[in-house]
Amino acid sequence: MSQFPLLADFHSQKEHWIARLLYFFFFLGVGSFLMFLNVYYRSIGLSGTQIGLISTLGPAVGIFSATFWGMLRDRSGKMRLIFSLTILGSLFWVLIFSQTQVFLLMLPVVALFNLFYTPILPLIDSNTLRLLGVRGQRYGRYRVWGTVGFTLASLALGFVYERTGLHTMFVIYPLVLLVLLWVGTGLTNQPVRTERAVGYSVRQMVRQPEWLVFAVSIFLLGLGANGAIAFVSVKIMAMGGSESLVGLSWTTIAILEIPLMLFSEPLLRRFGALNLLTVAFVGYVFRIILYGVMPSPVWAPFVNFLHGVSFVPLTLGTVAFVNEMAPEHLKSTSQGLLASVLNFSNLSGVLIAGWLYDQIGPVKVFLVLSGFCLMGLVIFVVGQLVIRRRRVNEAVNTPDLLVEEDGGG
Repeated sequence: MSQFPLLADFHSQKEHWIARLLYFFFFLGVGSFLMFLNVYYRSIGLSGTQIGLISTLGPAVGIFSATFWGMLRDRSGKMRLIFSLTILGSLFWVLIFSQTQVFLLMLPVVALFNLFYTPILPLIDSNTLRLLGVRGQRYGRYRVWGTVGFTLASLALGFVYERTGLHTMFVIYPLVLLVLLWVGTGLTNQPVRTERAVGYSVRQMVRQPEWLVFAVSIFLLGLGANGAIAFVSVKIMAMGGSESLVGLSWTTIAILEIPLMLFSEPLLRRFGALNLLTVAFVGYVFRIILYGVMPSPVWAPFVNFLHGVSFVPLTLGTVAFVNEMAPEHLKSTSQGLLASVLNFSNLSGVLIAGWLYDQIGPVKVFLVLSGFCLMGLVIFVVGQLVIRRRRVNEAVNTPDLLVEEDGGG
């Protein structure tokens, strides 16, 4: 390849453009389907508790499926094959889902859909981080393409569904999956490293205090955030809003998300993953409180401006933190583990939020959910302080470590 630098550069740029397009079409699908799914459930007569229950199936399956597919990718290296299987499985089950409206029949169909759907984003993330290598701080420049896709879908399709009916999303989303499958055919297989058993390495990684504090605090944050996001569209409709307002409320996220993702590299370099995560905790606390107390559905687009100081730093911080902790042969597995933690929090959040929505109403439920985020913030900040103090004490009590650090400084 060294004899043909232009050809090598073409192949390299092709991989990078594939990574960008994967984000674009994946989140185009999220904006066209998942963001309207709870509104669809409500439109066919499901109660808040039923919506909460069926919404738990995705994260419940995702707890193990994301890690399973990530480990399979790391052990086999067959990225293109595994990615194609997840897309084909998602496509098959969403078509079955489109013909199912009986609650009890929907449960297994939704579960099987998520068996294939939940690992897609972790696989895309691990592929992007592999391409970037030591330039992982540029992750946001690729992830921003997902923001563009999501924004276009939520802006345009809210008006489309208002005129044609929500069932149209079962036509649009399968088409998006087909395009995503086609783009994924350009993925390359990746080298397999077998210097240590994957299971042993995973156990060693998750036993670290940094991972434990991170996992517990992110779980609590995800519980509150996912519960709130799952029902904010339902609240908009209950307050007299329309499908187009639901779509519009989500398009406002691009106002801050796009520039922040584009400048993620200097943000990560300047503040680091841990500081960005702290900002995310605080941002979600205030954002969810405002969801609860907003007096009119037209507030929703303006509340979503806080997306830029909640979701964006959370995405950048979590992906960077997990990637930094993981050894090279566990990059896909580690992103799968992150997805498992987030799916577990999502499982708890939507179930609790669904039950609370019916019991205490659409205002208090958001206030309770913000409390979970606040608990996560306290654990995260205190945990990092304890870990930092322990490291200082270990360094003071280990002169050789001080000499080594000085020598490397």
